[in-house]
Amino acid sequence: MKGYGYNIASILMMGIGPLIAKFGLQTISASAAAFINACTIVAASFLWGILHKEPVKFYVSKDMTLLSICNVLGVLFMYVSLSLLSPVQIGFLGRFYTVFAVLLSFLVLKEKISKTEWVLVLLAVGGTFMFITPKDSGSLSVVGVVCAILYTFFFALCNVLIKWKMEKGRNSNAILFTNSLWTLTLLAIYLLVLPENWQVSPASVSLTATASLMTGFLGTLFLYEALKRIRFSIANVMRAASPVILALVSYPFFPVPMTAMNIIGAVILLASIILIGITDYKKRRLDSMAD
Repeated sequence: MKGYGYNIASILMMGIGPLIAKFGLQTISASAAAFINACTIVAASFLWGILHKEPVKFYVSKDMTLLSICNVLGVLFMYVSLSLLSPVQIGFLGRFYTVFAVLLSFLVLKEKISKTEWVLVLLAVGGTFMFITPKDSGSLSVVGVVCAILYTFFFALCNVLIKWKMEKGRNSNAILFTNSLWTLTLLAIYLLVLPENWQVSPASVSLTATASLMTGFLGTLFLYEALKRIRFSIANVMRAASPVILALVSYPFFPVPMTAMNIIGAVILLASIILIGITDYKKRRLDSMAD
């Protein structure tokens, strides 16, 4: 049950963080926000290791370099899409992460998914798209849409690689620290090659840093801890509930009318996620009893 608790905590962080990040992007560029994001996570991860008396390690390997490249691309594409789209639109397009995560878990991690679970996964994905379908889809930025889909793919690939690395006994906070430090370095190189006008305000920096702590640090760390205990595919299908949270907290600032299809989609989504959790828990109990 501990794995599900970590996953729920991660979902809450990931559901609220994008709204705060959107406000932070009002006065700074996407690349500047990504740089602040990386700095915040590196500092938080380092301090977390000290507080828990488990100093972080910097892992040097080809796999970690590939992982970091995927992460920096995901971060850049995420902030570009956030600057061009509304939080609700991001919530809709961000659900491609669930699709990519399930497919990659099946193709790369070779996780066994039963027929019942496949049906529930498809219902959850379908319910998500029904719930978050924006009425203003005609005003979607093409560049924003492409960047949103790309960031979901790179984040899904990044998390698949992290799951694989943790199965080799790597510390989750050390992986996060290494990944973020590589990301910070690559972003610094990017900003040196393509310099831009850094017009930042204390408010934008604090909002971006707060969002980074919630999503990039706590949300990610909770996810890593969940992945140690439950299957990658199940953990990420459950995370499809984040659009519901994002829509609720965003409504006072970015109100979007709810249609009958949105409400039906929300019911299907939440019911599917609950059933997936129950099915996975029963399966894990039977496996443990068999052992």
